[in-house]
Amino acid sequence: MGKIDQNKKLKLEALLHSGFQLFTEKGVQNTTVSDIVNQAKLAKGTFYLYFKDKYDLKDRLVAHQAELLFLSAKQELDETKYETFEEEVIALTDNIINRLAKNKPLLKFISKNLSWAVFSHIHIPEMNNMDVLNIFEQLITESGRTFRNPKLMIYMIVELVNATCHNVILQNSPVDLDTLKPDLYESIRHIIRQFEIT
Repeated sequence: MGKIDQNKKLKLEALLHSGFQLFTEKGVQNTTVSDIVNQAKLAKGTFYLYFKDKYDLKDRLVAHQAELLFLSAKQELDETKYETFEEEVIALTDNIINRLAKNKPLLKFISKNLSWAVFSHIHIPEMNNMDVLNIFEQLITESGRTFRNPKLMIYMIVELVNATCHNVILQNSPVDLDTLKPDLYESIRHIIRQFEIT
């Protein structure tokens, strides 16, 4: 990487870091582009070389943070041998939930945005730019099992986890996370069984 490319990368990283810090501290609505560039110690024009507006930056940050969460979960999954596809999906889910529980500002920032639309478009550069659906398809192939409409199955699991974990992690409502997990994971197993072709 040449000096110009390195300089561009550093500016982009400064804007991403500054935006994430301000969005998690003040919220997107209360953060201006001026706030972001002032904290990053860059000119306002530099911001617009990389992003259309603060919402474009927010969308990039949501995708980036989701990529990091999933990459970390997949790396840990690869270090452990699981017997079944269900165990692999639950291990991925558990890893992501635990990370979000330890980083509530991150959860607040991405949770309402980590819908199927974002999830299904996550590409992980460190994994040859594979998307999350490719990773699940690979796990299905390795399991040797067949599922009808696997994309719908994954969608239902993602939306179930997204919908149930937000209030539980942030407010311990209606139950705490340890109480939720057994029923959540049994629901995931049920969804997988429902879609399996035997």
